[in-house]
Amino acid sequence: MAMTKLVRNACCAAALLSGASTFGSAAAPPELEILDTIKEQHWIGISPVSRNTIWVAGENGTVARSTDAGKSWQYFQPGPDDLQFRDIEAIDDRRAYAMSVGDGGQSRIYYTENGGNSWRLRYRGEGDSFFNCMALAPSGEAWVYGDSVGDEWRMVRSADGRNWMQVRSAVAEPPQSNEGGFASSGSCARFNNDTWMIATGNADKARVLVKGSFGIRFKVIDAPMQAGPMAGITSVWPDDEDNFYIAGGSLSEESDEQEAPRLWHYSNEEFKALPEPPLSGALYSLSKVSHEGNWLLTSNPQGATALNVGSGQWYPLSDKNIWNVQCHGDISCWFVGKDGFIARLLWQPASSKEQALP
Repeated sequence: MAMTKLVRNACCAAALLSGASTFGSAAAPPELEILDTIKEQHWIGISPVSRNTIWVAGENGTVARSTDAGKSWQYFQPGPDDLQFRDIEAIDDRRAYAMSVGDGGQSRIYYTENGGNSWRLRYRGEGDSFFNCMALAPSGEAWVYGDSVGDEWRMVRSADGRNWMQVRSAVAEPPQSNEGGFASSGSCARFNNDTWMIATGNADKARVLVKGSFGIRFKVIDAPMQAGPMAGITSVWPDDEDNFYIAGGSLSEESDEQEAPRLWHYSNEEFKALPEPPLSGALYSLSKVSHEGNWLLTSNPQGATALNVGSGQWYPLSDKNIWNVQCHGDISCWFVGKDGFIARLLWQPASSKEQALP
């Protein structure tokens, strides 16, 4: 199979120009190159580790890896085929951790060190544990965040990727009733710039748990995000301990009510609402990338879109059912979702800004 098409933003030009005169007044907007090279199934976890190497994970107990920028894929089954892999954290083209979700022992961590050819079960959650997401530091330290049980946090930590243990006293405050996370994109736990960050929801308040690399416990920050059953923060992006972004909303299918804002920036000990993205429903994923300025990328079942942080302008990328976007530094960003959707982000050359106009 071959790469199918390049999705440009000309179809959305009227909406995009409603706050700016021309593309020439800001950085060139990105595009998505959609690939038809991958197996058709629901993909959720994704971890690009270079310009060419990408790991993805999803339903049917399946993990896939490409080492040629998505032209071809290898498929693996770390465990039973009924597992749902919602997160994958790769170190390089050989080493990766795949996290499955579910109760009754379905929440597990598998590890490969030979490019996926064989996998080892590193940790299996207790029967009442439900993992949501995991984060991995370059040092090998990892944190796994699960829904709270009673008055206990359910987190798992590994200092080196070999030994894993449940941690019950990692947070400075006890959990709220039913407080947990959302396994919609594997990005409710993140590590970036020596900062660990976890997003919570499904409780009276949506909260952010933050810890520096050498901190002992996560501190707790109340967030103004919509809260309650099936609502809260789905994804976080830390610039550092005191400067970060959060995305979320309500994931309830029984109600169309969606409280805005769904995207916030935290700085100087306060939250500031960012412009609302042109997507309905809760936001599932959030990543930040720099290209002629800073951009925030977000997605959900309604599509994907990019925010130029400097101008405050959104650029729609796709209307497909996209659950996750992850970037490797500023050189490689990938999107995955239902029905085998996978795409990578491309940037228009600066000389083509004016040509992007219809």
